[in-house]
Amino acid sequence: MSLIDSVDGRRPSLRQMLLGFAAAIGLAAVPAAALAQAKGELVIASPLFNQHNDPTVLVSMANYLSGDFIFDGLLNLGPEGKYPALATGWKISEDGKQIDFDLRQNVKFHNGDPFTAEDVKFTYDRLLDSASTHSYRKPFVDSIERIEVVDPHKVRFVLKAPWPGFFSSIRYGVQPIVPKAYYEKVGAKGFQDNPVGTGPFRLAATKAGEWNRYEANDGYWGGAPTVKVVTQKVVKEPFTLYAMVEKGEVDIATGLTGALLDRVRSNPRLQTFVSRYSGTSAMYFNKEKFPEARDRNVRLAVGHALNRPEIAQKLLNGVCEPAASIFTPGTFGHLSGLEQVPYDPAKAKQMLAAAGVKPGYEIGFVLQTDSFPSFSNAPQVLEALAGNLESVGFKVNRESYDSAAWLQMMRGKRQPSVFYGPSSMPDDGGETLSTWFTRTSMWSGGHIDVPDYNRIFQEQLKASDLKQREQLLQEFARLEHANRETIPLFWCHTVMVAGSRIKQWEPALGSGYHLNLKSVRLAD
Repeated sequence: MSLIDSVDGRRPSLRQMLLGFAAAIGLAAVPAAALAQAKGELVIASPLFNQHNDPTVLVSMANYLSGDFIFDGLLNLGPEGKYPALATGWKISEDGKQIDFDLRQNVKFHNGDPFTAEDVKFTYDRLLDSASTHSYRKPFVDSIERIEVVDPHKVRFVLKAPWPGFFSSIRYGVQPIVPKAYYEKVGAKGFQDNPVGTGPFRLAATKAGEWNRYEANDGYWGGAPTVKVVTQKVVKEPFTLYAMVEKGEVDIATGLTGALLDRVRSNPRLQTFVSRYSGTSAMYFNKEKFPEARDRNVRLAVGHALNRPEIAQKLLNGVCEPAASIFTPGTFGHLSGLEQVPYDPAKAKQMLAAAGVKPGYEIGFVLQTDSFPSFSNAPQVLEALAGNLESVGFKVNRESYDSAAWLQMMRGKRQPSVFYGPSSMPDDGGETLSTWFTRTSMWSGGHIDVPDYNRIFQEQLKASDLKQREQLLQEFARLEHANRETIPLFWCHTVMVAGSRIKQWEPALGSGYHLNLKSVRLAD
């Protein structure tokens, strides 16, 4: 039995939550010694660390590793999915092109400024601005005509077309809100250095590349956290991370997998918490550098070469499972019953030979040196996949990147012949389709250009009926299963290991980045 099998199965799927939801329609440096655990303090560590504090120029979903402490959105993500946060309710016009949000009153930012509709408008206007570098700016621009302040506690979204994805995707309604007056006063750099939000914690101190320290927002509208201080630090070496949580130096650790999870299972002092279906991934092809990959049989041969079952068992230890499609069972638009590409290296060699791809054919391949919550043990997994490709005759030229360099490579469309693509928080199929499978997709480098994919993407954007939108996304899943433009890799869960001080905790559903630490109760 895998680690995931032992998790409480009563939590609803992301799709169930979406259907139900839609139906309801100056930082001071502190010495390292000051970071020692104390009563009411929690220490969390992981191999991935993020100190990008400005959510209006979001770089990747990993920004929520810190943003989830500091900010709220109109919606927040919790243990049962999305729920009203800075918006308490909304009314959608009959044509679906206008949404009026009622805003929560008597909410203050960390600096004491009152939260109003002006802050919502300012935040989304920054995303819409032509100079915006927000990673998911395009869907905002495609969907929003303008934002209007109706009164201090009501804001109106005037849309170009109905936008059900605003509610079904984490990327949009959960967009963190920043304070207009403070941001304009301190500027972008000042805000990055001293971020201010309405969230359950405020950033109290930081050391670049090493740790952040947060203090509880005792005036938080959702109730003050019982944990008063959280120290978040980076520990890249898994065995060191395990030793720290085993010794009690760290209360919560993320990124542990493989044999280390076997140790966790057998250690009565440790426990696990899981966010299910927090990641998905696939193998993609740069058809300019690897023109033979224009042939479906060559792509399928690559799929047969990959020993995903063994990797899932031995390197990921049940944290991830071999995927049948890019949509997880928790993704809105998931189509059940699709078959996985079976591991069959002999067939892979046969298909490559038939396509004229001779042994020794050189391909570039991405290795990422960092792990992250929705794809743990990434360096070892990617190395194993590279070895699988070598075993069927490819000469694999490895290209190694840390997370920052990987992002630059992907955005610069410098992908090698074969590259993997991870999707964090894949709760909405339309967003996965937009991100990877349309001709304008930034992450896939434009190497996928299937007319039906582009048609389906545009049609699902306009579908105001949730069932119709789901059917369109399932049509895409069916077509992609036949086309094999990509080879699905793994559906991943995020497993967090905790020590005995953690008495209670409910991580957010479907995200390894929204830790929901305000729900933690400590035994002491």
